[in-house]
Order: sequence, then structure tokens, then C-alpha cells
Amino acid sequence: GITGSIAYDEIMNFPGQFKDHFHPEKLHQINVSFVVDKLAKHLGGTATNIAFNTSISTKSKVSVFGAMGKDHMDLTRMFDAKKIDYSGSIIDNKLYTSTGKVMTDMSDNQIWGYYYGAGARGKDIDFVKYTNDKTFFVISANHKDAFLHVQNHCIQNNRAYVYDPGMSLTFISDQDLDEGIRSATFIVGNDYEVAQIERRLGISILKIMHEDSGLITTLGSKGVKYQSGENTDIVSGYAVDKVVDPTGAGDAWRGGFIGGLLEGESLEKSLKIGNALASFAIQQVGTVNHSPTMEEVLSRAETLEISH
Repeated sequence: GITGSIAYDEIMNFPGQFKDHFHPEKLHQINVSFVVDKLAKHLGGTATNIAFNTSISTKSKVSVFGAMGKDHMDLTRMFDAKKIDYSGSIIDNKLYTSTGKVMTDMSDNQIWGYYYGAGARGKDIDFVKYTNDKTFFVISANHKDAFLHVQNHCIQNNRAYVYDPGMSLTFISDQDLDEGIRSATFIVGNDYEVAQIERRLGISILKIMHEDSGLITTLGSKGVKYQSGENTDIVSGYAVDKVVDPTGAGDAWRGGFIGGLLEGESLEKSLKIGNALASFAIQQVGTVNHSPTMEEVLSRAETLEISH
């Protein structure tokens, strides 16, 4: 069961460097305007992206749990086409679907703005009705109430889950963050997010997570680092000729990894599948516009090195 935001994304490309327009001594008084040369509108949201990518990498049933608004048609059409079950999601006919707007500069730095809209209704999802003790959850960035709703459900009912707070780190309390990590099966974040969590909690994630759990740090083009107990594995990234759009790489990685696990693949192979699927995502603009076959993903995965 993949939980998180379901959204529309508007992606703008700025043909310069943000840093040339921010003056360190004037950060208390920012008034900048960026003239962009590209605008694209896409389906997005953490749950949308991860569910889409999981459906590429597994034959198992993939369910998405989130909330959409009165403009949901493009999203539900895609879910139908990918055979992603959204019966447990909420459709609010008064509000608009969550919308994210991102601007990316020439160095792949990003500035996001986010409207939650119907996404706040995720707190009303009935997990008891639509899931069971065999459901493997993904808890990804979401509206605060919706994020904590699924976190509390998983902890209270002893459900296995991937903990992926990401952008939810801006609002989650240290106590909720600590509890989410302690009960997780896997914790996932990029190196910045992992460092931010450890700085806030004042302790290494490895010290507070369950001894059987795994900490996964995504390293962009360098691949991923997997840590559990005393072990550290680094799986190399797949080098593509040209990065078109980095926006969906992390969610593609998560979908590939989860799909691998659902297919019964080893942990090592699932990590490689994540890296391989992420490499397809960055070759397309948008987060749900790549469509490799499972064979294509596996053939890239097989070329990847793992170092212990």
C-alpha cells in the first residue's frame, strides 16, 4: 500500500544559476524573479510516482492511498491504465488536487512551492477497510495529518513499512520522527535528508532503528548506500548518456526497490533494480513518463557493481 501525496506538478526550467541571483547579505529580504524558458505540466506526488514505478517492476497488486480533488481525471486515468488500485483513496469533489510547482536551474538546484488542497483529506483514509496484516506500506511525504495518520496506523497495528519522510521533515516533530524510524522496516532518504534527521535527533539513525531494519541513503548518480547492523553496501548508479530531468529519480528508485522486494528478489538485487529504474526516469521529462519493460530494467540492473 503506497501512501503519500497525489498531485499535479508544474516544472519550470531556468536557464541560469539561482546562486547568481541570491545575495548572502540580503537573504532577509528576497525579491527575485526568474524568467524560465520551459514549462511542463505533469502528474506527480510521492504516492503517484512510487506507485507508477512499482507497477513497472512487479506483477503484484499495487494500491495507492491518497486524496485527489475534483480535477482528478488525468490521475485516475493513469492509475486505470497501469492497473493501480485507488479504491482506498479519497476523491474530494470540492477542492482541487494538490499541486506542486518547481523551478530547476542549470545545476539541478530546485525551488518548490506546494498547494495541498484535497491532499489534506488523506487523514480520512480507512486503512482498516482497505488493508490487512499482509499489506507492505510505503509512508512517503504527504500532508502532515495524512502522514501521521498512516504512521500511527502502521505502528499501532505492527505493519511492515518503508519510512520515507522526505519533504515531511519540514513539519514532523522530533518525537514522531523518532517513533517512525524505530518501527520501520526500511528508512529511505537522500544524503541531505539523512544528515538532517540525524542532526535533529542528535543520534545516528543506525542506533535507534530496529536491528533487522535497513537504512538506505540515495546518492544521486553515485547510486545508493545500504546499512544494516555492522554491514554497509554501496550499489553503483547506472550512468546514462544524458540526464534530461532529475525530478523523479528518487521516487523511481523507491518504486524499483519495492517492486523487486514484492517479486521476491534478494535485497541486493532489489537495490540494483531501484538504481536501474531511476536511470530510466531521469532520461524523460516528468516523473511518470518513462515506460521501460521489466527486461530492460533488469538488463541495466545486472551491470551494476556492489561493494561491501
